[in-house]
Amino acid sequence: MLFEKASHVYTVIETDGNIYSWSVFEMSDLNNEILDTDIVEFISGKDTYQTEIRWKQAGEYVLVIEEVGSCQNLKANRVIVVSTATIAFKDLTSDDCADLDPQFATELVAIYDSGTELPESQYPITVIYRLDDAVDRTAIVNADKMLQVEGVEENVITETINHITIISATNKYGGTLKVVTDQEVHTRTIFALPAKPIITIIN
Repeated sequence: MLFEKASHVYTVIETDGNIYSWSVFEMSDLNNEILDTDIVEFISGKDTYQTEIRWKQAGEYVLVIEEVGSCQNLKANRVIVVSTATIAFKDLTSDDCADLDPQFATELVAIYDSGTELPESQYPITVIYRLDDAVDRTAIVNADKMLQVEGVEENVITETINHITIISATNKYGGTLKVVTDQEVHTRTIFALPAKPIITIIN
């Protein structure tokens, strides 16, 4: 299972002097090679023992490698490309007291196929997020699913409210995860510290 827009490298053992040819077919049409680069794009190596392919459209495909030497041989693999991978914040709110540490971590939920957690093999995920200052920041989220947020505004005197918005996310192969509407903003409230009390001895 792969995700739309993901790029993967495929290889076979090279034999000197042999000729190689890669091709992709739709599972439902094994007679016509896909040549539309809006569906499948060979980034490199279509005529070598190793190729890199970007899968641009969800569907079921057959990847074929033909090797010709003294004899001819074919090998085929089924490839399933999905477009339903999503990402969202697990919790939409959090709070803390001001401690002048402008970073914290909050958990993300990445799923595909209507509820299946993204497997570890798809991590790390690169997340672009934005705070209220509208500056895009990049974070690498590992299989622990924790987004390390930096740049949160804190003020020991005044309560501050920060909004962290997921702008985009891609898996380790460059596949796109769709940001879930209404679950893309985490609100982080930082409470001001109480005034330091004055201790008075009255007796």
